[in-house]
Amino acid sequence: MQIIFNAITMFIRQYDIPFKGLKTGIHQYNFKLTDRFFDYYNNRDCLEGSVNIDVEMDKRDHLISFYFHFSGYVRVICDRCLEEFNMPVDFESNLFVKFGEEKTEKDVDVIYLERNEHKLNLADYFLESICINLPIKKVHQKDNKGTHPCNQDMIEKLENHKVNENKKTTDPRWNSLKNLISKKESNNN
Repeated sequence: MQIIFNAITMFIRQYDIPFKGLKTGIHQYNFKLTDRFFDYYNNRDCLEGSVNIDVEMDKRDHLISFYFHFSGYVRVICDRCLEEFNMPVDFESNLFVKFGEEKTEKDVDVIYLERNEHKLNLADYFLESICINLPIKKVHQKDNKGTHPCNQDMIEKLENHKVNENKKTTDPRWNSLKNLISKKESNNN
């Protein structure tokens, strides 16, 4: 059991950025997220992937600012046909780390650390950033002909089970009430 825990700990540590002892100024890093990273998190939004992350860290006395550029792809499930496909990922984000300050308001781009901290693990931030930057509706991108390369068998099955919104069906229990209303109207005339 201890061996498994150590292996997991070592895996996650590769996403650490040790900042204690670094000179103030700009520092460059690069991380590569692979299928193993996404397997570790077992996230339903990102099944697998290959994402390259270029990191620029600007260290100051009481603040560290990060600039990230994410590029690559993640494997997702198409919301139209339920088939897996590779969705391109290409976005930028910023993160700020403040030390020893009281957390007065919630800011998603700011992390507060104790003054005695000496490193920051970015693994959770990487996954959250990717998931947040995925579109709400994930569908196959159109091909050169302008059509979606969705699984046509699944599309046909879904169409067969689609509810016809034009067809108005009423609950038969309302018919008795309608008859009462009709009788009352005819008695009033």
